[in-house]
Amino acid sequence: MENQGISRGLRSSGFLGKNPIIGLMMFIFGTLIFTIIAYNLVNQGSLIQWDLPLAKYFHALALNSSPLVINVMIAGYYIGSGLIWAGAIILSLYFLYKRFWRELVMTVVSLGFSGLLFLSLSNIFDRSRPSILFDELIWASNLTIPGFPSGHAKSILVLCGFLVYLFLPKIKSYMGKISLVLVASLFVIYVGFSRIYIGDHYLSDVIAGYAVGIAWFGLSYTAIEALFQKYQVKKEKSHYEKNNK
Repeated sequence: MENQGISRGLRSSGFLGKNPIIGLMMFIFGTLIFTIIAYNLVNQGSLIQWDLPLAKYFHALALNSSPLVINVMIAGYYIGSGLIWAGAIILSLYFLYKRFWRELVMTVVSLGFSGLLFLSLSNIFDRSRPSILFDELIWASNLTIPGFPSGHAKSILVLCGFLVYLFLPKIKSYMGKISLVLVASLFVIYVGFSRIYIGDHYLSDVIAGYAVGIAWFGLSYTAIEALFQKYQVKKEKSHYEKNNK
């Protein structure tokens, strides 16, 4: 009866807990990419030389874009923040109601603590946003937090990755699985690109944000899965020993 109830609920597959090497590889890959970009930022390396030309290019493009395009790009800011927190709150309430403690911890830790991680990194590097370079702004975000890495890019990747992790095992059809991954990927790309287009971030800010998101995804979800699975094994062992005394 317990397994049937779990199968009907929205539960994570435990895939990362059973295969921690995947999470470890994600953590190493994301950390490596972020370190390379951060090194180039601090030392004005070649990898960030395209930041300013691209920022000026997209700013000029935005100034000549239709109001519809501008509004769609500005919406990326609100989607990237509102969707993240709305999704986190809805998932947390659902998991709390269902008493899915592992998934609740995943939601709180992955999104809550990732915000603290972003604030720490952005204040360490203290990089100005490209919007200060332009006399005519596409919109006034009034953001005072430094721009490296992009918090929106990091958070949307962590949230969409978590949603794919939750829903993918529940979808039976091959096309359904592809559609879910595609929609999630498009959301991640859209939010990141919109941040560049409206002048809130450089390209390297967004890529660094994605890198932090990948690293944090791999570390947090894998660690939480492993801890809960270890606790479950210990609990079952204790229950078995108690019943066989």
